[in-house]
Amino acid sequence: LVPVRVESADGKWQEALALPDIEARLAAIPPPAPQLRIINPFDPAIRDRARLKRIFGFDYTNEMFGLRETPLGYYVYPLVEGDSFVGRIEAKGDRQGGMLRVTGFWAEDGVRWGKGRADRLRLELERFARLAGLTAAPFSPSTSS
Repeated sequence: LVPVRVESADGKWQEALALPDIEARLAAIPPPAPQLRIINPFDPAIRDRARLKRIFGFDYTNEMFGLRETPLGYYVYPLVEGDSFVGRIEAKGDRQGGMLRVTGFWAEDGVRWGKGRADRLRLELERFARLAGLTAAPFSPSTSS
């Protein structure tokens, strides 16, 4: 292992260890996909909440395990676009009606929701609904935040 310094989202540096070929490994990583994606709260990329906050500055708690009142919903999914977390969404499946309905939406601070980003979210909701055998109900996030 070789010593490295890693910069956190808040600009602080942390000492760490990495494999000797870390620079080649980093250079080989393809750029992040531009799509907007709904991330499962149990995805390995986000389940270590301290690491998630340190690297991306994204403070996330799966509210279904919370014991306190919260302004967010019960089962809130993070929204990621490229290499940034851009919002949170709660969607509920209506099996009898065959629809996936958005029951809550929260943009991250400083993230603007214009037509392009809203269209990418609509496409992701359609993909997410198909995965569950449902149809996405119409939804449009606020175009400001």
